[in-house]
Parts: sequence; C-alpha cells; structure tokens
Amino acid sequence: MDALLRRKYAGAKEPIVFIVGAPRSGTTVLYQLMAEHLDVGFVNNKMARYFAAPLIAAMLHGRAGGGHELDLASEYGRTSGERSPHEFSWFWHYHGDFLLHDDLSADERDRIDWQPIKHALEALAGYFKRPLLIKNLNSVAYQIPWLQELLPTAKFIWIRRDERFTVQSILRVREDQYGDRGVWWSVRPRDAAEWRDKPAVEQVAHQVTDICVAIESAFASLPTDRQLELDYESLMSKPGETLRRVARFAGAGIVDDGKLDALTLRARNEKTVDDQTWDEIRVALAP
Repeated sequence: MDALLRRKYAGAKEPIVFIVGAPRSGTTVLYQLMAEHLDVGFVNNKMARYFAAPLIAAMLHGRAGGGHELDLASEYGRTSGERSPHEFSWFWHYHGDFLLHDDLSADERDRIDWQPIKHALEALAGYFKRPLLIKNLNSVAYQIPWLQELLPTAKFIWIRRDERFTVQSILRVREDQYGDRGVWWSVRPRDAAEWRDKPAVEQVAHQVTDICVAIESAFASLPTDRQLELDYESLMSKPGETLRRVARFAGAGIVDDGKLDALTLRARNEKTVDDQTWDEIRVALAP
C-alpha cells in the first residue's frame, strides 16, 4: 500500500526544506515555529512510529497547514504531543548506515540505497501538497551536497547561534543525560573517536566547529535560491519578521498573520557554567 502511494505521488515539485545546524543552536524551536505558523507538511510524533510506511502514516495521522496549537517546550530535540514535529530518526536509520559516525564518505554513501529515501520524501511532499519540512541533524548536516543532487527541490535552512552558548548547552545535556560531560551526545564528526579522550569542552567545541565548517562548505556550492542562513538571536528577538523571511524562502504561506505578529520569544543566551568552564569554552572556540 505504501509503495502504491509513493508511486501515486512520485515526481512532486513541492520543496523539501531541511533545517540544519549544530545541536542546541535553535534547530528544534525553528522546526516547531515553522510547523505551527507556516503552511507546511511535516512528520509528527505519531506518524514517526510508522517509519517504514511514511505515506500510510501520513494518511492515517498526518496533518499539515499549521495552527496546531503546539507546545514549544522540548527536551533536547524531543517534542511532546502526538501532533508535534518529530526528527524522524528511525526513518533515516532504517534506510541508512550511520553506526560509526554521521559524516559519511563517498564509499559509505554508495553502500546505501538512497532511492527509497528520495521516493518517500518526494511522495510525502506530494501528498501534503505543501513544502515538506525535515529536521534530522545527524543524518543531514554532513550530507547536504549529496541530498541537493538527490532531491531537485531540496532547500536548506541553516540556523546558527553564538557558539559559546551552543557549547555550554551541549555540555549541560551531557551532564543531564549521562551525568558525565565526557560522554558524547548527538552528531558525530568523522573523527569523533579520536576526540573521546580529550577534555569535554574541547570535544564539544570541535563537534560544533566541525559541523559548521561542513555546512559552510556545502553552502558555498549551493545555488542561492536553495539556501538560507538565520541566527537564533534574530529568530528570538524578531520571530514574525524572521518567519516571514523563512516562509518566502520555503514557498509557504502564513497560517495566521495576527498570531505571528503577536508572537514573543526570549533567547536563552545566559551564562550558566562557572567562570573557569566559560574561559575554557572561549579558548576552545578561538580560531
């Protein structure tokens, strides 16, 4: 049944919009805000359970168009509520091979059959009849050049945050999740194993820097109409203006101008670590 639906909606011309960036840089809140305020399609938490049959999941549980009254709270990328957007990580791991790291070589990419990924994402966009919004940092951040070739309608939004607060936030996640700053969390650069015995601050600074360098390199070769750069601070201070810019880029409508105009947010760029750790972060991020 899912295969039949993929064929039915194959060749859709709707954009597939990927959100990319380092972990803890504002990617999740951007994903939530776009799902709530823009006329887009996305994979929600209930749909994500059916990762092997995403078109059936869309028919049964999908809902597009925004205005879902989503709770903007999340726990390290995990949203709450069945209608909230999901990273769809099960889908990527079902089709791909990201066991050792997330920065795949050409040979590692060649061992993956990317056609089911292509057909599923294009068909989802066709089914929703709207731009399809995707956020999965682990599987996408390092694969931008390949994905832009695979998917002719793919577009990429890169949201950045003051890297000091990004590193600080990742360190806090490590402590909260594992009780240990030294345990790796989230996106793994190709050389992640070589950094496991280095101080935690240096590990995280390298993680953030490596991801950003990879995205910057990919964006340098992307057509200008397929890339958009944002910063977390502007999204928080001017959400309406920033989301209208995003909507124009994605080719999506605004669901409710009044609600968007009334939206107020606050950046969480506050120093929460001790002075010594803060100095270590600053030094580790220095050019």
